[in-house]
Amino acid sequence: MKYGINCGSGQRTFETVPGEIEWINVDKVARPGQRTDVVCDGAQLNIADGQVDYFVLHHVLEHFGCGEAGDLIKEARRVLRPGGSLIVCVPDMGALAQRWLAGELSTQVYMTNVYGAYMGSEEDRHKWGYDKHTLWNFINTAAPWASVVPFDFRTIPGASIAQDWWILGMEARK
Repeated sequence: MKYGINCGSGQRTFETVPGEIEWINVDKVARPGQRTDVVCDGAQLNIADGQVDYFVLHHVLEHFGCGEAGDLIKEARRVLRPGGSLIVCVPDMGALAQRWLAGELSTQVYMTNVYGAYMGSEEDRHKWGYDKHTLWNFINTAAPWASVVPFDFRTIPGASIAQDWWILGMEARK
């Protein structure tokens, strides 16, 4: 049996697949209509070292200011088993800016990715942006990893990981 943490689960909960993987959806904020299994700061989990196969930050890092998510990356590494994966997905600000400047993307869509889709809470706002180089550098600098590579967007049982041209994914292996 594998175990996964969907940290910052918000509107995108992951589902346990009996006999394959058990997902725990963690968020700092509980909102009506959203299912969160554990409400807590993801940088301070009550999980023993080396217990988790996957730690997913799906559209989470952009909600932290520059460098503020270092403790979250360190916590992910701490709870991951050797060989476990941290998967990070964020808006690809480089790809979005290129399309916007070329007139291929509306200002509304571009600015929503820059500032976030505000839904009544300050936690909705984006506070930082990444391209492939800055995301790779941040993950590598925050904690020691065996490897950090672009995420291949493979299917992981029970995980609902969005993929589109504007989503940047990285995978760090412990």
